[in-house]
Amino acid sequence: MSAREDAIKKIIFPLTGSFSSQQLQDIENSIFVVLHDYSVTKNQDETALTTDMSPDVKAIQMFFISKRIDGRSDRTLRFYKYEIEEFYRFIMKQLNTVTVDDLRYYFATRKVSNTTMKNKRGVLSSFFTWLKNEDHIKTNPMLRVNTVKIEKKQKLPFSSEDIEKLKDACADKREKAIIDLLLSTGMRCGELHRSNIADVNFVTGEIKVVGKGNKERICYLNAAAKKHLQDYLNTRNDAYPALITSALNNGSRTKDNRLQISGIEILMRKIGKRAGVEKTHPHRFRRTAATMAISRGMPIEQVKLLLGHEQYDTTLKYAVVADDAVKYSHSKYF
Repeated sequence: MSAREDAIKKIIFPLTGSFSSQQLQDIENSIFVVLHDYSVTKNQDETALTTDMSPDVKAIQMFFISKRIDGRSDRTLRFYKYEIEEFYRFIMKQLNTVTVDDLRYYFATRKVSNTTMKNKRGVLSSFFTWLKNEDHIKTNPMLRVNTVKIEKKQKLPFSSEDIEKLKDACADKREKAIIDLLLSTGMRCGELHRSNIADVNFVTGEIKVVGKGNKERICYLNAAAKKHLQDYLNTRNDAYPALITSALNNGSRTKDNRLQISGIEILMRKIGKRAGVEKTHPHRFRRTAATMAISRGMPIEQVKLLLGHEQYDTTLKYAVVADDAVKYSHSKYF
C-alpha cells in the first residue's frame, strides 16, 4: 500500500459507522482526487508506535497477532490498529496504569455517533480483556465502563414484492446472478467477493464459501440461482478465476478483475434505485434469506449452519417473523 493510500485509509476509518458505505466511498474518492497531484510521505514520528519496542508496544503487537491467528480479516485488523493506536497516543501513559477515569475521559472527548462510540468501546474492551488474560495488567478497567446504548431499529427483510421489483430492474445477466446468489445462499458480501468459479458445483448445486475466520462451509443454489449464474458465466470469455468480475472485464482495477466489496454494494444500490426499493444493500439479502428459511420451516440449527454463525442468537437476530405468519399460527393453535 502506498503512503497516499495509507493516509487515505487512516482518514476514512474513524468515519466508519457515521456514514454509509456510499458516502465513505465518495469521501475516499474525493480525497484521492485532491491528493493525486501531491507527493505523500510518511513522517517518521507516525511510525514511532510500531518501531518502539517497549513492553506496551510489544503487547499491542501481540494482540494484533493473536487476532490474526483467530482469523480476523485485514479490514478488521486495520480498524483495531487505528482505534488502539489512537487511544494509546491520547492517553500517554503505560497500559498497566490506565484507570477507569482515563477511559471515561477518553470516550467523553470523542465527538462521534453512538454507533461509532460502541465500536470504539468494543475494540478497547477486547484489547483490555486480552491484556488481563495475558497478565499484562492486573485488573481490567473496561469492566466498569458502561456500554453504549443505541436505539434499536427493526431491520426488515425484503418483501416478496420488493424481490420481484429488484429482479425486474436488473440490467444484465450478471446482476440477476448476484441477486439470486445472495438470496439462495445468504452469503455475506465479502464471501461473494472471494468466491471463485471453481468453488461452484453445478451438478450438486453447491458452492463452497469461505467465511469469517477463513472457515469453509457449503451453501446451496436454488433453481433460479443456478440458471442465472450459468447464464452469466456463459457470457464471459475471460480466464479470470473470480466468480463475479468487474463490468470492465479488463483487469484494470485488480489483478484478477474481481468485483470488489464496494462494487457489489454500489451495484445493489443502483438496482434498488432503478426498482424503487429503498435500503437495497447486500446484507439485507442475507437477512431476507434467513427470514424466508425460518418462515418456511427450516430448523434454526440448519439456518445457523447455512449462514455460518457461531451462536444461535446471531441467527435469530437476522430473522424477522412476518405478521401474516403469526396470524396464521394464531388461528392454527388458538
